[in-house]
Amino acid sequence: MKLSDIKNAFELGLKGVYDEHEAEIILKYLLEDLFAIKPNPTIDIEEHKAKELLKILDDLKVGKPVQQIIGKADFYGYKFIVNEHVLIPRPETEELVHEIVKYHKHQNVSVLDIGTGSACISVSIKKGIPEAIVYAIDVSREALTVAKQNALMNGVDIDFYLDDALNLDAEKYPFFDVIVSNPPYIRESEKKEMHSNVLSFEPHLALFVKDKDPLIFYDKISDFALKRLNKGGFLYFEINQYLAKETEDLIHKRGFKTLLIKDINSNFRILKAQLLG
Repeated sequence: MKLSDIKNAFELGLKGVYDEHEAEIILKYLLEDLFAIKPNPTIDIEEHKAKELLKILDDLKVGKPVQQIIGKADFYGYKFIVNEHVLIPRPETEELVHEIVKYHKHQNVSVLDIGTGSACISVSIKKGIPEAIVYAIDVSREALTVAKQNALMNGVDIDFYLDDALNLDAEKYPFFDVIVSNPPYIRESEKKEMHSNVLSFEPHLALFVKDKDPLIFYDKISDFALKRLNKGGFLYFEINQYLAKETEDLIHKRGFKTLLIKDINSNFRILKAQLLG
């Protein structure tokens, strides 16, 4: 089967789900990741490979994310296992990781990742700062299973714990130099702005908060940080761009020196805060 025929099938089959350019990017990703084939419309695709691609197309048509279909995602130059129990890592979160790795490179820091999910943040930090001692927690047993697999696959040692970010007992934990979290921050009322594949296939537990208390995770985690960050330590958050000022005000009032950082789309997406001693 000609690659051009498969390309046409993808563009036609994914109308209404992805635009033509997105469909092309997805096909390119599949060809390179699954078969190490560089896209060339004139080449012939072996029958068993064509069948596999068309089977994947059926899943894509109903909105299932390509990363879940093949069971892995790229993040910060590393591979991660993903499934329906964890969020698919986003490029904006890579920027959060990069900010931490850049600032704390070659430092013997102790790091806690709250709400680790796939462990893309904690694993990438440990890869980028080998000297770091990294801990990670999540409220989901299923997510922690994936997280542990990703640490093993990427060859890093991370201490994982089952715990609830909203009910952390500070006395159970050591002191940290860095606490990082990409908590649920999308308000229920913002669902209408989101792609259907996110709503249908990714864990709502990791995405959404009630409109009446959208900063609950930032409130609870910053309170924990006051008790378990070393003086001069840093708190890093990924944040809701629409609530950037409110989030910064909350953390600043707790006694942190704060800095809002824009992402690649010029939206305030990262909050960096230092505990002044």
